Formats: sequence, C-alpha cells, structure tokens
Amino acid sequence: MPAPFLSPERNMPMFLKIEKLVMQFGGLTAVDSFSLELQPGELVGLIGPNGAGKTTVFNMVTGTYKPSAGKIHWLDQDITGLPVHQITAKGLARTFQNVRLFAEMTVLENVMVSMHITLQASFWKAMLGLPHYRKEERRIRDEALEYLRELGLAHLADEKASSLAYGQQRRLEIARALATKPRLLLLDEPAAGMNPLETKDLAQLVREIRDKYGLTVLLIEHDMKFVMGLCERIKVLDHGITIAEGTPSEIQSNPHVIKAYLGEPKHA
Repeated sequence: MPAPFLSPERNMPMFLKIEKLVMQFGGLTAVDSFSLELQPGELVGLIGPNGAGKTTVFNMVTGTYKPSAGKIHWLDQDITGLPVHQITAKGLARTFQNVRLFAEMTVLENVMVSMHITLQASFWKAMLGLPHYRKEERRIRDEALEYLRELGLAHLADEKASSLAYGQQRRLEIARALATKPRLLLLDEPAAGMNPLETKDLAQLVREIRDKYGLTVLLIEHDMKFVMGLCERIKVLDHGITIAEGTPSEIQSNPHVIKAYLGEPKHA
C-alpha cells in the first residue's frame, strides 16, 4: 500500500505562492497579474467563463508555459519557468481538460508509467534484470494496483485504457497523478462529461483522497453545483483578470461573478 503523504499542518510554510503572473501570447494578454496563496490541506476552486484564463494558470504553474512575468514559489523555492518533469518531481501533479492516457496500454501500465520518478533502481540494473530492479518492479506494480483500488478501477487493471468509459478514464487520470506522489493536485475539469451520479461520486472521491494522502487540491470546473459543494474557497477569473475570491456563498452572491456568467441585465 502506498505510504501516506505528509499530513497537512496549518502552521507549515505556504505551500504555493503565486505572485502577479502574466501570460502573453503575442499582443494578447491571456492572464493578467494573477496571484494566489494555498495552505496545506486546502481545497480551492478556480472558476470563470470559457476563455477566462484558468487552464493557462495551470499551464504556468505546472511548467507547460513559462510566464511572461510574475513568480511562482513552492515550499519557499522559486519554480517559475521550470520544465514539467522537474515541477512534477517536486510534488505537483495535474490532470487535463482532455484526457491524456496511453490508449493502447493497460490501465495498470498507465499508472506504472507515471511512477517512474519513484523508481530507485538504476538504468543498468533495469537493463540487466538484476534482483533489485525486479523487486522495484513488483513494488511499483503493487502500489499502482493500490491506486487503482482507491479510484475503483482495480477490476479493470488488465483492460486497455481506450476501452474504459469516459468517467473511468477521468478516474484513471487522477490515479496516474496520485502515482507521482504529489503534495499539490491540480484537477482541470475533472467532472467534464460525467452524469450527475458520477459527479456526486467524484466529489466524495476528491474529499477522500485529499484527506487520506494529505493533499492540497486546486481545481478548475464548470459544474457550479460540483464546485460550490466541494470547494472551501473559490477564485474567479474573467478575461484573465481576477474579479472575485471568497467562500462559495460569497461567490454565489457576488454581482461581478453574476455579470461575468450572465452578462448585463437587459434593463441596465
């Protein structure tokens, strides 16, 4: 069974501190002066209309994009502009809007591939098939199966990833992210394409894995019922600019948020 990750302590240093991030593509500013601080164990939502810049924020935090300006600090380290693999190794993991699995690999193999950063045996031991490597391979297989059990996918371990239903593929992506042993999990529209029952089950699952593994969770989602029922704090973007931040009840009644989603009233 995978060892539990560090349990969240509220008096620990700031996990993630984002300071005035800017992302420009040519003459277009996709994100403008975005700031956010996360404490260990928080479950925070990032919402906004289509094109608001939410996924761009994720891409900057996880190394897909290098910010045009601003800083990203993780556990007192400046990780701004580091490549994806280095950021993942530091304990940040994400899922994507569009499911990105190895379609022809089995469900189990998809999770095992994600665990390569925890492999302790050397390349040559692996090439020569030495006992230590075989022991490592068994360890990884056992841990990967445990993640699949956690996500309700263990019975599908030997199936091809491409054969899974869409909701199951979403869960497999989360299992792959967990397999990198993150301390911060970024979920990009995890409920997209799910029916109401699947969405309800997913909300419970996110809470459970946050608590079990001591994770901090930052998620993007368009399903407002999902976000409002799950997140403890919410930040709202519109056209790359932060327009609100607060508890779910504060966000639901915020006039700037209502305007961003619904537009100006006709009588205005």
